[in-house]
Amino acid sequence: MAEFSRDLLGLEQRIVMVTGAGRGFGRSIARSYARNGATVITVDPDVEMATAIASEVEQLGAPAIPIRGDMSVVLDVMNTFEKIEELFGVLDGIVHVTSAESKTPFVELLEGEWYDLLNADVKSSLYVLQQGLRYLSGGGFVTLVLPPLQREQPHVAAIRGAVSGLIEGATHIFPTNVRVNGVIPNRDPVGEEHDRSLVRVAVALGSMVSEGVRGQLLEVLLPDPPHQPEIYDLLRELP
Repeated sequence: MAEFSRDLLGLEQRIVMVTGAGRGFGRSIARSYARNGATVITVDPDVEMATAIASEVEQLGAPAIPIRGDMSVVLDVMNTFEKIEELFGVLDGIVHVTSAESKTPFVELLEGEWYDLLNADVKSSLYVLQQGLRYLSGGGFVTLVLPPLQREQPHVAAIRGAVSGLIEGATHIFPTNVRVNGVIPNRDPVGEEHDRSLVRVAVALGSMVSEGVRGQLLEVLLPDPPHQPEIYDLLRELP
């Protein structure tokens, strides 16, 4: 995806909330919105991580507010949006990064892990969209980052399907001036340098270049992560 100018993106002085901002895709997306002039609200269940990424955003020259919030807990979600309204009175966009991981084979999946996946990704997406409908009625965007395609187990595919259904349904009921879209990376995050394609798509979906784009689910092909040298390769290089 080509780079856009800041004037074309039109993100200066916009208020953007990024969930899961303390790590992975969320951290990279928060930093990119900051570089493009947005005020970034960094939300993470870990308050130290939310604060750390807020400091990074401020070092990039953009205002930032850290908020501790677990988007799978409805009271946390409500409190997060209430704090934003109290501080700014307005919200221009939301990037919600799903957080659940599962490396458990399908036949070994236990009920507890299944409910954890539902809570982390489906419930959190539902709550973010519910509150987004209330706080973005004047216009804006919601972008959901779904579990990567490399997680091929049927239970993870079911989570992707459920979140995709929420995007489709929300698009039908949200005002036409609110854009709801989704992004599906092909793999897990490995670092900002190697995840740029996904970050650029997430920023573009929140910018003026995507005006009128609604209900889309975009697959993003990321490059293979850098090869980690085997221990015997490292030993071979020792004097």
